[in-house]
Amino acid sequence: MTAFQALITTLFAIQWGIDLNKLTTLTGTASVVANAQLIWTPIYVGGSSQVDLWTQSTEGCACSFNSTRTDCACCVQSGGCSCGDSSPHRCAQCGLEQNCANMCNMTLDSKQLLNKSGRGFGQIKSPALTGPTRCTYRFVPDTGQRVELQIYRLVSIGRHNGSMCEGGWLQLESGARVCGQNERFDPPVVLFSDKDSTTLQMQINEKTVRSQFLAYFSFTSTTSTSVGWPARGGKSVNNTECDWVYEDTDCRKECVLASPGYPGVYAPNTRCRYLVTSGPHVAVTIKFTAVLLPYNHCTSDYIAVYSGPTISSPVLAMLCGNKKTSVTHAGQNILVEFRSGPGVPPFDYNGFVATLNFQEITTESPTTVATETTSRANDVGKFGNGGGGGPNIRTHNQDHRREHRLNSCDLEVRGDEVRAGNHDTRGKPKSTACRLVLRGGSYDSVHVSLTSYNLSAPTCRSMIEIFDGSLEGGSTGSTKSLKRICSPAQRIPGDAESTDKYAESERYSSTGREMTVVLRRASNTPRDEEYMDAVYYFHDEREGGTQQPASVCDVEYFGLSSPKNGSVVHPAPHRLFSLEGPLKCRQHFIPAANQSVIITLQSTNKRISNSACDTQCGDSGCRCFANRSLDEIDHLQLVSETGHIVSCLCGSYQDWLPVGVRSWTPVYIEWSRSSRGGLDFKATYRFTEDAFCGDHSTTRPQGEVTSGDLANEIVKLNRFYQQKCTWVLDSQTDRQLTVEVESNQSKPCTAWNLTIHEYSSSGDPAGPRLHTFCSRDRHKNFTLPWKMNTVVVRLQALSRTAPQYVMRWRSDSVTANTRKSAPSPAPNQVAGSSRSSRESRRMIIAMTLVAAAAKSLPRV
Repeated sequence: MTAFQALITTLFAIQWGIDLNKLTTLTGTASVVANAQLIWTPIYVGGSSQVDLWTQSTEGCACSFNSTRTDCACCVQSGGCSCGDSSPHRCAQCGLEQNCANMCNMTLDSKQLLNKSGRGFGQIKSPALTGPTRCTYRFVPDTGQRVELQIYRLVSIGRHNGSMCEGGWLQLESGARVCGQNERFDPPVVLFSDKDSTTLQMQINEKTVRSQFLAYFSFTSTTSTSVGWPARGGKSVNNTECDWVYEDTDCRKECVLASPGYPGVYAPNTRCRYLVTSGPHVAVTIKFTAVLLPYNHCTSDYIAVYSGPTISSPVLAMLCGNKKTSVTHAGQNILVEFRSGPGVPPFDYNGFVATLNFQEITTESPTTVATETTSRANDVGKFGNGGGGGPNIRTHNQDHRREHRLNSCDLEVRGDEVRAGNHDTRGKPKSTACRLVLRGGSYDSVHVSLTSYNLSAPTCRSMIEIFDGSLEGGSTGSTKSLKRICSPAQRIPGDAESTDKYAESERYSSTGREMTVVLRRASNTPRDEEYMDAVYYFHDEREGGTQQPASVCDVEYFGLSSPKNGSVVHPAPHRLFSLEGPLKCRQHFIPAANQSVIITLQSTNKRISNSACDTQCGDSGCRCFANRSLDEIDHLQLVSETGHIVSCLCGSYQDWLPVGVRSWTPVYIEWSRSSRGGLDFKATYRFTEDAFCGDHSTTRPQGEVTSGDLANEIVKLNRFYQQKCTWVLDSQTDRQLTVEVESNQSKPCTAWNLTIHEYSSSGDPAGPRLHTFCSRDRHKNFTLPWKMNTVVVRLQALSRTAPQYVMRWRSDSVTANTRKSAPSPAPNQVAGSSRSSRESRRMIIAMTLVAAAAKSLPRV
């Protein structure tokens, strides 16, 4: 019996509900092709009477655990082994028979399986489990192999809400998440991994009766002509998920570009860049031989080709759907960017593959774009501007950057057409003055940094000067000089980049929307080597918050002036902080008085395997547990204005997402990068008005405050409420104030508490603390001393559950000889019996009467 004869047996199909009419019997080395280029390794089982991949019949053979019995399963002679006494009527792949009863939390090693079964493929049929639960399957391929997974059946493994899986999923490490309540995939969902080892995770986060899946796996050769790893000729960039560099010297034969995991389904929320470099007088041709992206998702899943090394270079082509294009460019750099958005069922898209060719040219050749097909693709003009969509596109071969050259080395850039770039005067015709003029939009600020320069003339005969504003007619007008660098001076970034420490160039920011950088040279002779290389970007205050001058990436969002809601992502790795080393960026959200801000960290599929840091979440927030300092680890924190860490996320933190916080005080997201890339994240924010919390002051003699219903205001999983509410209770007349607090909760005092303070007229109005109420106290009355006419009541909370309470106050205006002399006991005091309390009150009354009687007696 051969190893490959039939795809799925009849019994297998009946058991799992797969239509036999849709199954294909394959021979030889042919591969299944569905939906254009979607392919996978054909895995066959035996003849028509075979029960499953390794069991020929359920009885009729000698039992491995009892040689006197012949009622056990008959196994495939090549590769099948009896499951033993635990499952006498079933066989499994040799090397995995110990997992027959519970195929969960196991390792599948290519070498071991090949030695024991002679096979580099197999089947995973998970046990029927009750959720919440988790199973892992670790795959260890041999040299020259990649891991391939084919998912055929899902039962009660989460669901897709339109943008992500919730409740549960299957995920091959760092790849796509697949989910479904009752799914039969035909063709199967195919996933590939090219790591040294990878883990399949079955994660169930909700209650289920039966959660189960069926999949085939294969340790597939990278040299396979059908499903082997197609990327060829390039070099992967260290510390990145999927960035590559292709050089013409390494592509003597045809080079190949491909999306991660091709020809399997690619991971969502991914950004991959393929930089192609060549010498002068070389034409580069990129031919996209297969493209398969989700239909009608051109703003989130697309391929962009740029005629330069960055995404601010002119755009040559945009591809989405299953559009295929051939691009030829005569230039030394070309960049291909692949972007993916949220995962989209039915998980039959697998990215792209493209060939790369270099051809020497003797005359200058114009850029050309030849479109082969346009089916299932939106019109290119439908791409949005910036933000979450694709780049701003006009035509394929039109430069989307406006460059108004005032003379040979001058450049004017407008922020409404390009958002970032650089201007290097080297290679430009010589001139005694070169100007870089930057004009932003209405809400833009402009930021400039000099990455390198050389001023060799003596005694300040040459200089570089940076102006806040625009130089019109050659005069400074109202512009301000921010920096002047006099010759001789030099900055060479190579030395800084070779170190391990982060070294950021000094950044200069505009107060308005325009900036000008001027290079003045003593001469313009051909031997003159003076130059400047300046990088710049435009920052939209409305969309990106108010950028802080002291930092390259700190921004602030104000509840009154910023948009009421929006989304933020991890800081963009533009050239101003692209060097190696640690970096911290803060996105600060500042609600106005009587406002709160709701921040929700949403799912991202970038995972860090074998991380030295782990995330755990509880009632007091999420915490990072690491075996070394967090400064050495990529992590993400939600921090309150007082520096209290509401949540810390690190490592493979995606299982805890979404994480949300609702705060009535300023809070910020702190993104800390230790490696080259740092963690990816996406968050949404919303400022909302709140009448029941914030800072309030009242002179009413009595009143009541109740907690609001916040149950539907934030995410269901890992939601946290951070509150700081203050009420100043003031009176214009003398009084005795009683504050009553009650709650039906029983939470720790660290989760939330309500405190009563003396009033302070300077700084924080909450002076010395008088009393504390915790929810476990259930009900308390606090009576304040006579003539304490102004007090402060403050609620502070950090909990998964919103505080539930009622706070009332009332004022008594009484004569001096009847007023109470002291407040009731604080919650942390243990009161005696009610009898002793009555006796104490009687003693106080008696002493008062005695004093009054003594006062009325005649003097002797």
